[in-house]
Amino acid sequence: MISTTPRRAAGLALMLTGAALGLTGCGGNSGYQTQPPQPTEPTISQASVRELCGILDGQKGTWKALGPQVARVAFTGAIRLWTVNDTVANAAIAYNRHIVDTVTIQTCPRVRDATLASLEVPDIEVALGGF
Repeated sequence: MISTTPRRAAGLALMLTGAALGLTGCGGNSGYQTQPPQPTEPTISQASVRELCGILDGQKGTWKALGPQVARVAFTGAIRLWTVNDTVANAAIAYNRHIVDTVTIQTCPRVRDATLASLEVPDIEVALGGF
């Protein structure tokens, strides 16, 4: 009668070797991200920035007549309406509240300055306080 013990031992060794090789392939890389992906800042289109500058330019006289406290409320309403129509702008403000200052400084600095004077705030980011 032939002993099956060496065959079993060989089979067991082969199975353990295969399992060990399989596990080393998994290593530290489970296939899942350990760090969440970093968000990227949404970019407001130039057309949308021009629209914002037009809104600010059209309202600055009204805001000046209303006085700074009421004008800030009206300003917030105008910005909300602009962001409802442009969800990318809304996302950009949520990502970086200073973006409105940045784009208006680049595109319509005089209109921005007149708006800030009417609202009596140092920058648009402050005027967006409750936004």
